[in-house]
Amino acid sequence: MNGQLCEAVIKRDKWVEHLKKKAEHTAKVTYNKERATMILNTMYKTAMEGNLIPDREALVTRIGNMIKSPNSNWSEKKPEWELPRTYFDA
Repeated sequence: MNGQLCEAVIKRDKWVEHLKKKAEHTAKVTYNKERATMILNTMYKTAMEGNLIPDREALVTRIGNMIKSPNSNWSEKKPEWELPRTYFDA
């Protein structure tokens, strides 16, 4: 090797930087302390017992539906979070 970083390392570093920026945004903007506490205190067992999600199959279905058919709030924000299809192209 000539001491230069290979393309895969460069792409990985770009991806890691992207994820760090999104994580920082999520931590600072999306969730305040109250919201984070509520999420941390709502465990799977609590959700299941509270009849929020009746079983694992329903959970998987709901996650799939959220991905395939996002609500209007997420649909508006989605372009901000998506990477362009050419992001990793050389």
